[in-house]
Amino acid sequence: MDLPLEMAAGAADGAHEAAEARKRLRTSAVPLYVALSNLLRAEIEEGRWAVGAQLPTLERLSEMYGVARVTARQALGVLADDGLIERVQGKGTFVASGAPERKIIQLDSDWHNFLKMLDGNLPEPLVVDPDSAPPRLGPSEGRPAPSYRYMRRVHRASAQPYCVIDVYLAQHVYAQAPAAFDTQMVIPQLGKVCGPKLQKMAQSFRIMAADLTVARWLDLPVGAPVGEVRRVITDQDGIVLYLGIGQYRGDLVVFNTTLEVPRE
Repeated sequence: MDLPLEMAAGAADGAHEAAEARKRLRTSAVPLYVALSNLLRAEIEEGRWAVGAQLPTLERLSEMYGVARVTARQALGVLADDGLIERVQGKGTFVASGAPERKIIQLDSDWHNFLKMLDGNLPEPLVVDPDSAPPRLGPSEGRPAPSYRYMRRVHRASAQPYCVIDVYLAQHVYAQAPAAFDTQMVIPQLGKVCGPKLQKMAQSFRIMAADLTVARWLDLPVGAPVGEVRRVITDQDGIVLYLGIGQYRGDLVVFNTTLEVPRE
């Protein structure tokens, strides 16, 4: 007997989602049980399973995601250790009432809202070049400073990595607060050091595919969509004090901008 059209469409959508999930797991740069725990974590934090909802059995998870039962068990163990789920003897596994909400990074075009978003975020240094050549700049972006400090970093919010960023900071600015720039988010420190000398911050945004390095640090499959934000901050003389090129997780970031409608 044929299924009703709505049920057939729902089954097709479910099969497609399951196939996509299995593909993401196979292409992950982290161990399979870690990748599965991250996938389940995202589904909990995005509301697919509400607080108190019962998760599928090990057998069902194994079937859904094309993994061994031991892999599914290890993935649930990670979530249990993090307090996202709780196991009830004889009843099953449930989403814990204290499961933390996923923090969404709001990238605003407004300076003050942008600084507020960065509050509490933490950088993890990966690479440092203390005397880098000036970065390549577009004709309208400004004039380069004599030399820059280059830093590649991972940015985290609530321990969740959301961005891999390449930062070029003018050396004469860095020299004014080296300890702060080395350990804190750069742009808020730049505002403290330079203050009224800053002229503007320009941002551009495009969608790209995560390469091997970005995928590894952001815990994404290679080729997953990421948003690249190029951010340039200049002073009143048109000198580029800061250039940041960040690769952001597409599932954690919202890019906000406001366009004023001209009056006729």
